[in-house]
Amino acid sequence: MTSAFAAHAILSGLLGPWIPRLQVRAGIDPGGLGVALSCFAVGLLLGTRLAGPTIRRGGGRTIVRGGILLLGAGFALLPFAYNLASLAAVLLAIGLLAGLVDVAMNIEAVAVERRFGRRVMTAIHGTWSVAVFVGAAIASLGIATRIPIGIHLPISAALVVAVSFVLLRWLPIEEGTSAAAPTGDAPAHPGTSGRIVLLCLVAGASFLMEGVAIEWSAVYLRAAVGAGPGAAGIGLIAFSAGMAASRFEGDRLVWRFGQPAVVRAGASCALVAIGALLMVQTLVPSILAFGIMGAGLGPIVPFTFRSAGSLDRPDGRSALPTVVTAGYTGSIVGPLVVGFVADGLSLRTAFVVPLIACVVAVVAAAATRDR
Repeated sequence: MTSAFAAHAILSGLLGPWIPRLQVRAGIDPGGLGVALSCFAVGLLLGTRLAGPTIRRGGGRTIVRGGILLLGAGFALLPFAYNLASLAAVLLAIGLLAGLVDVAMNIEAVAVERRFGRRVMTAIHGTWSVAVFVGAAIASLGIATRIPIGIHLPISAALVVAVSFVLLRWLPIEEGTSAAAPTGDAPAHPGTSGRIVLLCLVAGASFLMEGVAIEWSAVYLRAAVGAGPGAAGIGLIAFSAGMAASRFEGDRLVWRFGQPAVVRAGASCALVAIGALLMVQTLVPSILAFGIMGAGLGPIVPFTFRSAGSLDRPDGRSALPTVVTAGYTGSIVGPLVVGFVADGLSLRTAFVVPLIACVVAVVAAAATRDR
């Protein structure tokens, strides 16, 4: 299961460093690039919405294996997009596949936990965090050594897919119905719908904060703290390192304190970190605040997905696709709202948005209880 998350994350990490080169090859301006990347976001949301019926028909194991293969093909085709329409089409397809595979991977991760009786969800998501760095490093190395994008991306994607496809042969087959299908248990408890709404709020709030940290941390350190170009990116490094570290420890904490307590404590840490970020105006404390923010947020999404994967909607279908969609919506909406508020007021004021998201996660944390 870890190999699926790692393959997905490495492919995702490959994209970022190559985006400027893709823009040049497609001959588009920044506005056109924004349109193309918006198509990726649209595809991502569509993929999460299509995941439920697709997984019920084909099974999570099949979707993971086939989806990783098609994702690799999509990344291999990126260098051959020579105009806005072709680049937007490929990114739309990649986004759709990424959303579909993401839901399937998390459903299979829940199945793995059930089969082996071990809590491994946050460790698997920790592997994702590390693998994104690996993918970005591979892409950066290719750019630094001046390997043509038309050679680097197809070969990198092919190697990732080949290795993962071999390892995914051991992905367990869920006995009986898929985790995305009706469980056949008794009808859902009357409070199930309300709990799903709360899980969507937790996922959306957590993804919102993560999206803001990824897209705005460097800008914040430069504009609000006065960091130089070289130091501005350290905030994101600290955030990502904190997130990865807490994810590898998250399952151990749950055994002792339970999921709601860990989620509440994590969101509270992020709340304190963002509050400190708004009050201090020096570089080192700001970087530390981003690190604490990442450490607090790290376990929240895996625990939320675990809870959603073990919860059925009133129609008997898994709540996980709905919760994943809510999460990705937060990751898209959050940075946009911060941008609008920063443009109208100030960037420091705009960081009140993730502060409010922390409060939402703290209040709704009880919904992450694990059956």
